[in-house]
Amino acid sequence: MARMPASRTLTRKPNSQTRPMAWKGKSFVPQPTWSASRDQQLQSCERKYYFQYHAGGRLNADDAWQREVGLLKKLKTVPMWQGECVHWAIAQCLGQWKSDARPDHASLQRSLQQKIDTDWAFSAARKFRTDPWLIDKAGVALLEHEYGEMPAEISAATVFAAASQSFARFLDWAEGAGALPEKIRMADRIWIEPQSFGAEAPGFMIDSVQVLTKVDFACERVGVSFDIYDWKTGAAPRSNTSFLTSNELQIAIYQLWPQRGMNVPVDQISSRLVYLGGDGVAERPFKLDDDNTAAVLFSIESSIRLARRWEEFFSSSSWRADDLSYAASPKTCKTCGFKGICRESLSLPS
Repeated sequence: MARMPASRTLTRKPNSQTRPMAWKGKSFVPQPTWSASRDQQLQSCERKYYFQYHAGGRLNADDAWQREVGLLKKLKTVPMWQGECVHWAIAQCLGQWKSDARPDHASLQRSLQQKIDTDWAFSAARKFRTDPWLIDKAGVALLEHEYGEMPAEISAATVFAAASQSFARFLDWAEGAGALPEKIRMADRIWIEPQSFGAEAPGFMIDSVQVLTKVDFACERVGVSFDIYDWKTGAAPRSNTSFLTSNELQIAIYQLWPQRGMNVPVDQISSRLVYLGGDGVAERPFKLDDDNTAAVLFSIESSIRLARRWEEFFSSSSWRADDLSYAASPKTCKTCGFKGICRESLSLPS
């Protein structure tokens, strides 16, 4: 089967059909890790899960098709990137409080604008195609630039305006109701966007699988409290007490990290979802109890079993490429970085 060269520019023809994918048929050793985001990918699209975790995609691969997959794994949508920029600015601020410095709001906003302008220039010039090694170092690779789909109303300036507003809301909340400078000053241990992979990553073990918890911020007063925070740049959803939302499930899993991984008593652990969009900051506390702890553990264990069955089918060659499902909605595929090699017809101009 023909393989796609790494530097290939998509040829968009009005009646183009989806190209068959160059599946490798090599066996692989499943990575003994699990995360909420990995589960969401498997649940939403088997093909995206394959590309992301098992196609062997990396920038230094010998095979050109695998290098292409490696590059497409780096693509981000504008909303995703905008959220990451807000998280980056928050991390800078938290780091200054940790160092007992008083953050200069204007300076932090200027740094945020510089980052956004630099990232945008790199992506708009499509330097990620000529210098892929510089992705996430010198700039970002935006899906909309890769596929020529950037809306006319979106620019570095509009992204900064939205990100700056979210960050300003965070600062007002953190120095007010959130009381983060005081909590940081009193903490014995602090985690600010810790590394989310490797043996030292926050998490715990279930049945020989490392459950990764990609926390945004956590602080502990040993023997007193363990507080976990997760920043959301969108608006808070409507409250619903009948079931756990995906965000509540995510932060519930985060609470299992100190409980099961560090033996912190459950009554000392608390978590908060902090929404920075909408009309203002919305702080949603969430705490595990015996009932929802059992439900969360059952959800993780079920997901791990599903992933193992999926990978066993694939590694045993019981499945062919066409056996893997697309996402349920073409709208989901439109915002997927792999659509150019998986569902090319969706990357054609309308």
